[in-house]
Amino acid sequence: MLHKFLYPMYVFFILISFFFTFSGSTISASDFNYDTGLALKSNLADKATITSMHSYNDRIVAVGVHGIILTSMDMGLTWIQADEVPFINTLTDVQCVSESQCWAVGHDLTILHSVDGGKNWTVQYNDIDFDAPFLSIHMVDYLNGIVVGAFGKSMITNDGGENWTFTIVTDDPYEPHLNSVYSSYRMKKENGTKLMFVAGEIGQVHISSDQGKSWNMVDTEYFGSLWGGISVDDTRKLLLGMAGKILYLKFSNEGISEFSLDTLFAGIKNSLTDIKRLNNGNYIVSGNGGVVTILDLENETTETCIRGDRLSNTSVIEISNDKYLLSGEKGFRTHSMRECQRNFEDKKSISKDMWMKSKFQYEEWVPYDWQ
Repeated sequence: MLHKFLYPMYVFFILISFFFTFSGSTISASDFNYDTGLALKSNLADKATITSMHSYNDRIVAVGVHGIILTSMDMGLTWIQADEVPFINTLTDVQCVSESQCWAVGHDLTILHSVDGGKNWTVQYNDIDFDAPFLSIHMVDYLNGIVVGAFGKSMITNDGGENWTFTIVTDDPYEPHLNSVYSSYRMKKENGTKLMFVAGEIGQVHISSDQGKSWNMVDTEYFGSLWGGISVDDTRKLLLGMAGKILYLKFSNEGISEFSLDTLFAGIKNSLTDIKRLNNGNYIVSGNGGVVTILDLENETTETCIRGDRLSNTSVIEISNDKYLLSGEKGFRTHSMRECQRNFEDKKSISKDMWMKSKFQYEEWVPYDWQ
């Protein structure tokens, strides 16, 4: 039986993996490659649930259910499905470190690798007996990287994935899910390496200064799940939580000994799924139920759109000024905050877009008493 801490996260990924994708149009136009072990092929693959996108220069690689992997060279206008993917279940994250070298992770503790920019893939690691996913991958370069996932599972490599070895990020007996891994903003001066951060369940944030070999935990006194995060600079971190919560961690130095914690509320209760830095220095956040939020840390404002389609968004990429690519339920869509604002303010518009802008709402977290 799943512990009460783990159950909400588990249900979330079950829904992402199965519920949204079984539309008749997608299945009817698909080749499931039965008995081949290869991913679903479909001319409607870009309409299936997409769980993650990653951009490298002009190339965007996206992954989703049924082993679907897509690439776009025109910022999401058109998509080409990978020729061969030896995986049939849900992929959860993807990253490219060059024009050719890409990695993807997913269920059954699977790690895939491509040497041709995402056209063809091979399995570097999997465990079909472990019915749970890796949830996030972070490759520092083409040799060194880490994957993290459900029930505290994590692995590292220092040879480009030819060998993956288990590492212990957390020894918590509840085995909380490790949802996202990323690096610090700049190189750590002492040894030229980046600090790594892992965001997980029960408000846990883990930090490593040795490429993931050892970890220390920040006690945020927050008991909800953290879905992802980003480094603002050497001492400031943003973490995405449940019910629209955003944790704003400010360290006294590049470490974990002293820090302050603010909780930002963006005016919505939807879970937040991805955060990216924009060219103008602000941050854009995607979320479930059609949520797109922009954080302006300098002016301490949030601008939030709840899209009329109410489709859940799993990932976001900036295309140009006020033009963003969203992925998630039913594939891809473009988004404009100004268009959302106009639709909301136009009393004659039939759009169901909602828009609001407000100053940061800070909250003080009081630890929950489980007794």
